[in-house]
Amino acid sequence: MKKYALISVSDKSGIDKLAVELEALGYTILSTSNTALHLKQYCKNVVEISDYTGFPEILGGRVKTLHPKVHGAILADRQKDAHLSCLNEHDIGQIDVVVINLYPFAEVKAKEGSTHEEIIENIDIGGPALIRAAAKNYRNVTILTDSKDYEPTLEHLKQGDEIPECWSIYLAQKAFAKVSYYDDMIAGYLEAERSETALEKDFPEFIDLAAKMNMQLRYGENPHQKAGFYTNRQDGWVCSHGKVLSFNNIMDINASLKAIRLFEDPTVIIFKHCNPCGVGSGNTLAEAYKRAFETDTVAPFGGIVVVNRSLDLETAVMINRIFTEIIIAPAYDEGVFDVLTKKKNRRLITYDPETLVKPSNPYEIKTMLWGYLAQEWDNVNEDINDWRVMTNRSPSKQEFDAMLFGWRTVSLLNSNAIALCYPQQAIGLGIGQTSRIDSVSISIWKARKFKHDLNLAVCASDGFFPYRDSIDELYQAGVKAVIQPGGSRGDEECIEACNELDMAMVFTGYRHFRH
Repeated sequence: MKKYALISVSDKSGIDKLAVELEALGYTILSTSNTALHLKQYCKNVVEISDYTGFPEILGGRVKTLHPKVHGAILADRQKDAHLSCLNEHDIGQIDVVVINLYPFAEVKAKEGSTHEEIIENIDIGGPALIRAAAKNYRNVTILTDSKDYEPTLEHLKQGDEIPECWSIYLAQKAFAKVSYYDDMIAGYLEAERSETALEKDFPEFIDLAAKMNMQLRYGENPHQKAGFYTNRQDGWVCSHGKVLSFNNIMDINASLKAIRLFEDPTVIIFKHCNPCGVGSGNTLAEAYKRAFETDTVAPFGGIVVVNRSLDLETAVMINRIFTEIIIAPAYDEGVFDVLTKKKNRRLITYDPETLVKPSNPYEIKTMLWGYLAQEWDNVNEDINDWRVMTNRSPSKQEFDAMLFGWRTVSLLNSNAIALCYPQQAIGLGIGQTSRIDSVSISIWKARKFKHDLNLAVCASDGFFPYRDSIDELYQAGVKAVIQPGGSRGDEECIEACNELDMAMVFTGYRHFRH
């Protein structure tokens, strides 16, 4: 019985050599029109699918391979006599090798000027069907979806018709993963395209987590953990200088970009282990960096600095005074790279601010031992006109400006979180404690350690105060204004405490708790 290799590819890299080698091994090459035209330059005999099936390509090429003579030849189990008899009865050969890469949906979608019709036309139908059929029948059929696998597969075939099952399973798993990834890209595009409807407000019944390896990492959070970076969207940042990023580096970059999007004035945030240790804004980046660094002058060593303006030379020189592992900026002024790239181990990241407006991933997803949790992103974009002054005394203009800054800052911290702030500077941060009073105490201790004046600060709390003990401690430290979500049974007690101490308190009605 004649054996066939079916080849239908959009990306023709390496396909001519593969086809020639397969023909030399005794395979008859089956192919669709465009691929056949290409392969006829290299192979002695290429049979077009339409000639093999006796049925022409129709609907402008939308239907080419969806035919029983194609799928029967792929799906037949060679170990079952009934299947082989069926092939003979209907004069169907055996397709033992299937080589497919799919229509370039992602490339067309990303191309500037592509129309919706062009993008839809690049949704492959026959290709995924062929891949799934061949992968299902992996014991009998070799499925190739990646040009990297051409050469090792040829080496196996040269040693005999049967390919080791471990290699066949590897190719089949890779094939199913490729189709899943491809479908996820299409679903993501259509989700973004759909119009505003009542259904759009419902949380999805299914979430596809298919993603492709973007970067092999040396290890995970710790050296004994294997790791990789996967993505199913084009990311909004690139590493413009420095050695390969680590798992922890990417975590810090992600936290930095989520944070910097909240600030409009020239702003600098210094991160350590996904938590800010310095936050400052100003009229210039240099002024903002000075304030961010003064939040805590010890923690920034070995940290990550993110800015929201093109990094100028003055600010770059200031950052360069201490070891800074990663610097993240939308752009770099002339001469800045020359200064910063002298330290070879430093990474310089360039990001596109437009990509921060709306996350490319529609949901925030956390991995559990038994599944996943998914939620909408907390965009920290509630209307401040809904904030309510709950005390007899209203905050002053300076206190309210500090509240605005503090509310954005505290939303970046792990809970329980407290941020003591001036109008454009964080001065004391209490992060991740098991009780809110502990976070209050730590934030006060931090502010005093670095000689900040607490009499000029306001307190922002990511969650409500359950008791007045935190209010009393803040007052004793000199803080006279507080912003918090409200919603506790202890609200009245805290409001009474503020009135008693002539403090101002604002309720936002929103909690920005990060568990």
